[in-house]
Amino acid sequence: MNNIIILGIAILILLIVFIVIVLIMGKNKIRSILIPLDISKQDINEYLKQKYRVYKDMVKLIKDNLSIKEDAFQDFLKFDAKECMQSNLIDILDKTTVEINEYVDNYEELLKNTDFMDLKRKLYNIQVNLEATIDYYNNKLITYNTLKDNGPTNFATKFFTFDDYSKIKNEKEEISRLINLN
Repeated sequence: MNNIIILGIAILILLIVFIVIVLIMGKNKIRSILIPLDISKQDINEYLKQKYRVYKDMVKLIKDNLSIKEDAFQDFLKFDAKECMQSNLIDILDKTTVEINEYVDNYEELLKNTDFMDLKRKLYNIQVNLEATIDYYNNKLITYNTLKDNGPTNFATKFFTFDDYSKIKNEKEEISRLINLN
């Protein structure tokens, strides 16, 4: 009888140790994805700020050199990049890309302007890095969500709190059209 009780206690202790090990391993595996997610999110923010500054220069150049509609770039010019969320900045930059493309389509002299072409080259470099970083972030996000929701690691999410991250949209059509124009 005593041997059965000791065996039962030993099995219970082993089960508890096993559960603790699974929880810790699951937590560590999920947390290992957080570092690259956070770093890439910071990098994306920096590239978006750089892109915003280039767009400010492009818009100024367009306004100074072309006759533009009175309401052109209104949303962009009113936008406060310091007090915004990342998704709002992406949305305004996407909208501004469309507006810039309209002026490029209608004013061929923009593509002959060396200042505009220099800005376009800067934008190209920023955009290449931005797209690669967004793709990396979104792929890591898929891994993170899979670990949180599936397999033995999802057991850790029942005991530990993990932040929610959302996918970052990566609209490429309009920006590709702008940066590939010669």
